[in-house]
Amino acid sequence: MDLAAGYGPADWPEPFVLRELHDCRACRPHARGTVSEIMLKNPSGEIAARWPGLGSGPTVEGAPADMLAWLTGRSRGEGVTLVPVGQSFTPASAGLPEPPPWLTMPAPADLPTTPPKDYP
Repeated sequence: MDLAAGYGPADWPEPFVLRELHDCRACRPHARGTVSEIMLKNPSGEIAARWPGLGSGPTVEGAPADMLAWLTGRSRGEGVTLVPVGQSFTPASAGLPEPPPWLTMPAPADLPTTPPKDYP
């Protein structure tokens, strides 16, 4: 975790998490994706958002802050799990793939500096 300061993804404010997830998605190279879909789940376990068509590989799911931490290299994937596709369970030996490349592309010119109300 970041400098072992005791401040982690669970402490990140929701507007920050949503803005950074939006920016992550906008700036990632889809052709080099290591997952096919990301599913963000709310605290009750319901799917809050789906990002399909991200590349090849498995589908992963997790809470927004946990997903952001994994996508940006701030965690090893705590709170992020593989989604069993065509299986009744995920094998215990199945680990997460490497997170997709991050910050390998310039930010889009229309990326806002403050989060709009309609951020995902």
